[in-house]
Amino acid sequence: MPLILAGLILLFGSFVQGAIGFALGMIAVPLLVDGGYSLSQAVALTTLAIGIQVMAGAWQLRDHIPWSDVKLAALVRYATVPIGITLLLLVEDVNGSDVKPLVGIGVLIGVAIRLVAPHQLKRDLPLTISAAAFAISGVLQGLVAMGGPPLVLWMTTRNFRARQARAFTMTLFLLNVPIQVLLLLFLSRTMSLEVVATALLLSPLIYLGTTIGVRAGNHISKPLLNRLALAVLVVIAFNAIF
Repeated sequence: MPLILAGLILLFGSFVQGAIGFALGMIAVPLLVDGGYSLSQAVALTTLAIGIQVMAGAWQLRDHIPWSDVKLAALVRYATVPIGITLLLLVEDVNGSDVKPLVGIGVLIGVAIRLVAPHQLKRDLPLTISAAAFAISGVLQGLVAMGGPPLVLWMTTRNFRARQARAFTMTLFLLNVPIQVLLLLFLSRTMSLEVVATALLLSPLIYLGTTIGVRAGNHISKPLLNRLALAVLVVIAFNAIF
């Protein structure tokens, strides 16, 4: 049952992320925790799922990767992801019913940032502001596998084309996976090679969900998909909190 549950959750999360370009972590982590996985197991499964999903995409978009921005973001995230993992290890000893509200609040913050982001003006940010956004992204990625919202907000201040934006986030997520999974394997008491094997076993479902999501996104208006996805996230968040 845990394998079937994880498969259905990652299938759904991959579908949503394939359709609108974000939200796999925001969907999968709270649902996996609600389904009985520890927070570190949920984060690890989701991180591996994101890695599997973006591997092919980053390769296909390799000619559009804005390396000058990726280098700074990757360096900052490499320094801050371990901070998030440290916080994760501190809270994973807490009772699961106490952890779920934390995850739910994180989802609501992510939804709020996603709603605000499209209304930001294009402008050049000071280096310190950019570094702060990447640092927050790294901490959230390590803590609850939700490093996307700060990146989305930061990207609204750049003149990225659509392919550049997708290549930017995909490359950062892909670069993040090895260090996050290795740290969890060595440091977390509830993380094991079985969790890694589970993610690999479920990779066909992750690929299937992504493929269907991308096709759905091509046939349904983006505003409608965004509203539907955000509505689902809010329901998941309130379910985790209450």
